[in-house]
Amino acid sequence: MSAPLLEDVEAVSLSPALVVEDDPAMRERLAYVLSTLGCDEPQIAWADSVAAARSLLEQQHFGVALVDIGLPDGSGVDLIEWMHVHHRLVPAVVISAWRTEAVIFAALRAGAIGYLLKERDDLELSIALRSIEQGGAPIDPAIARRILGWVASQLPAAPPPSDDPAPAPVALTPRERKILELVSQGMSNRDMAEALSISRLTVECHTKNIYRKLAVNSRTEAIYQGRRQGLLR
Repeated sequence: MSAPLLEDVEAVSLSPALVVEDDPAMRERLAYVLSTLGCDEPQIAWADSVAAARSLLEQQHFGVALVDIGLPDGSGVDLIEWMHVHHRLVPAVVISAWRTEAVIFAALRAGAIGYLLKERDDLELSIALRSIEQGGAPIDPAIARRILGWVASQLPAAPPPSDDPAPAPVALTPRERKILELVSQGMSNRDMAEALSISRLTVECHTKNIYRKLAVNSRTEAIYQGRRQGLLR
């Protein structure tokens, strides 16, 4: 059985949630957004610094961590990187105002499964977070476009169209074309020898020449190339 094209994607639980955010207004917003997703206040742990987040992660397990980038004692990227080593079963989603490419790629390389912008309204954040429950990886549309642009810039350029003329068709002798036609009709070497009043050895010699000229190794390939090159009706 062939291998699957994609790895199985694990769903993420939004409860309990660890929110690493030091801005009171944003904490209030996230509390509301999580409540709309069934994660009420008792199921949310709050941390306003990298150190506080690490302490909470050492004390209990969380279904998800929502992490800001700019924190009083360090970067959320460093926290995500630490989580990926010590608590890799807790997925991290960035929710930040930072949108520079360096920060975005650093967070994703550190192990973040998503990157959302604070500027989005509550409904947009709610929809994005809901998607991770089905195994999604929420990326803000503006960021996704930049990521796709970067990926496209890394791909090798398509080769320019060739100006070389098409190769000349294979030239078969009249007898070879006749044998190729009989081959396409399903006739055996013996049948062709009788139909053309020649020996089977002669038929085999013509057949080998046809194979060589068409660069094939079987009757099926010879018929295909013959039709492709207009040698067969």
